[in-house]
Amino acid sequence: MRPHIPLLDTNAMPWQELPAPGILSKRLSTDPATGARTALQRVVPAKGYKAPSTAHWHHTDEEILVVKGLMSFDSKVWLRPGAYCFHPAGTVHGFKSSVPEESWFLSRVGKDLDFNFVPTPRQLTYYTAEGEAAPVRTAGAIPESRTQRWQTMRNRAGKIVAQQLILSRHPKTGEGSMFLRCRAGWASAARPYRHSVYEEVFVLEGQVASDDGIVMNQGCYAFRPPGTTQAPFRCADHALLYVNFGGDLDYAPVGRTRRAAGKTAAKKTAARKKTAAAKTKKKRKT
Repeated sequence: MRPHIPLLDTNAMPWQELPAPGILSKRLSTDPATGARTALQRVVPAKGYKAPSTAHWHHTDEEILVVKGLMSFDSKVWLRPGAYCFHPAGTVHGFKSSVPEESWFLSRVGKDLDFNFVPTPRQLTYYTAEGEAAPVRTAGAIPESRTQRWQTMRNRAGKIVAQQLILSRHPKTGEGSMFLRCRAGWASAARPYRHSVYEEVFVLEGQVASDDGIVMNQGCYAFRPPGTTQAPFRCADHALLYVNFGGDLDYAPVGRTRRAAGKTAAKKTAARKKTAAAKTKKKRKT
């Protein structure tokens, strides 16, 4: 599992040049056991970057969110800032890749990214490579999120405080990715909590801040392993978050659970005493 990263400001991180020309990277988190990682990648054609010219597939899932620029894996569907795509392990893609200008994107992979080239693909749309298992979490691209159906989220007073858009999700494990668009008044929870699965957050726009003083502005990143105690985050104005999660995001409250349990126990004790007193009074009357 990746380590807990409460706050990482990617704006303050230097770019690291990779061996291939025109590719720079900021590695945000890595699982030392599996090689899974998240990185902010920057590709610059003016510095020699060339998109892969041959269709290919990987032995691991690949997830991409465009932050800046323009790119395509088939020269038909163009991905601009806010566009998302998911390539499951064993899925052939990159039939006619093109990056005509400097582009930045968040890249998530499940382990070290290998390239298996397919010089003569049998079709020019996603398909599973020969000998590879068909994916359960299917391949797909969302070039324009604004045209999708977002789910409205309301607070207890009925006011709309956020909208979410599920980008991709495993139908069995629930692992997936989403956009969360927060409005003024949004809060992740009423009190400190834990998730039983990992949560990864990148701020695309705006700002959110936690009750314990963590302020996440545009370009900030966090990774929370399962069981991490988290103070509620709140939005004072607006924010757009890219959230990755290891399964259904449950909210187990912490901090006040003993107090709440004590109050519940006290209420039960008081109720029992009241019932006993009523029974005693009734007996005296008879």
